[in-house]
Amino acid sequence: MRIIQANKFYFLRGGAERYMLDLSAWLESQGHEILPFAMEHPQNLPAATSGFFPSFVATERVRLNLAGLKTFRRMFFSSEARRKMGQLVDAKRPDVAHVHNIYTQLSPSILDALKSRRVPVVMTVHDHHLVSPQYNVWAAGCGVDHSGDGIIAGTVSKFHKNSHAASFAQILAFKFHYNRGSYRNAVDIFLCPSDYIRRKLVAAGFPEAKLRTNHYGADPSAVVPTYGHKGYFLYVGRLSEEKGVETVIQIARQLPDVAFKIVGTGPDEARLHALAHGATNIEFVGFRSGELLSALYAGAMAALAPSRVHEIFPLITLEAMVHGKPVIGSNVGGMPEVVEDRVTGLLAPPNDLHAWVEATMRLAYDEDFRLNLARNARLAVETTFHIKNHHARVLKAYEDAISAFP
Repeated sequence: MRIIQANKFYFLRGGAERYMLDLSAWLESQGHEILPFAMEHPQNLPAATSGFFPSFVATERVRLNLAGLKTFRRMFFSSEARRKMGQLVDAKRPDVAHVHNIYTQLSPSILDALKSRRVPVVMTVHDHHLVSPQYNVWAAGCGVDHSGDGIIAGTVSKFHKNSHAASFAQILAFKFHYNRGSYRNAVDIFLCPSDYIRRKLVAAGFPEAKLRTNHYGADPSAVVPTYGHKGYFLYVGRLSEEKGVETVIQIARQLPDVAFKIVGTGPDEARLHALAHGATNIEFVGFRSGELLSALYAGAMAALAPSRVHEIFPLITLEAMVHGKPVIGSNVGGMPEVVEDRVTGLLAPPNDLHAWVEATMRLAYDEDFRLNLARNARLAVETTFHIKNHHARVLKAYEDAISAFP
């Protein structure tokens, strides 16, 4: 098959990009031809289709100038992105398009180009933006849910980038596309990484017949599990408020005899370092990947995933489980679908520090229980969450989307 993989960025920037790049590599290994489509960006990976990429728009900072106006316009429609997608389709004649995160930088205008040329479209739902102006939706008691806000309330709240202008643009674009059915009508099959987000889409009026749950997977053959440990708990992820890293520090202060390692960087880094000041059982490791990250997993007693938002499907869970590590995770969003309480890990409410301390103590001081969870976690990756199951469901979605076009 010739498959367009469309995403706003074509380099490793976040979870959606990592998934798209890994999936593309696997598809190529199976003999399929991948046609990347993304916004122009200096960090993009080399791509034979880069000549079809629409121009760059800046989104990191709010700009009330011509560049900001270009970004604002593209949130609603981009004639350039639509034209470039049309040119790619005309030149390469793809069998199917797999769309990931295209909001703002590409816009749903590319879906119009695909639909007019009768290219089947499959979309992976990586976040909440199809049902909410917020990409991340806070768990109860952790933050304000703006998913039901009107334009005025959303603008006043500054929920997006702490800016009135950015919040106005974000909620206006969301409502425009939701009411227009920009995604609902143009996408043939939505792949939902969890039942949680599938239910959200159903509640928002997306046709159930278009929705399929496809949990993410991991490759157990790539990692030899380590059921022993070097006496520490591990957090891996972005150092930002929604990830709940502050909870790790609070646990560490209550358990001074237990070691904690925090892996990652992010906007909350300075504040978290200040909160942990003087705590000798906390180590900030910084960014790690590849073998260095694998070694950190191997030495951990368990992984901590204290997210304060409804994660669609936290990939950190599979990273830990494939290494033979149980997970203590927040009982929100899609987390309970991968971390089975008292089977492959433990679940706790994100804002209940007492429950988090108890769960951590249980795994720190009950080695038989921890080992049982660790072996179950690895078994879950070898069976339920094996990457071959995930890939098979992706290919089935492609085939079904193509077969619906006579």
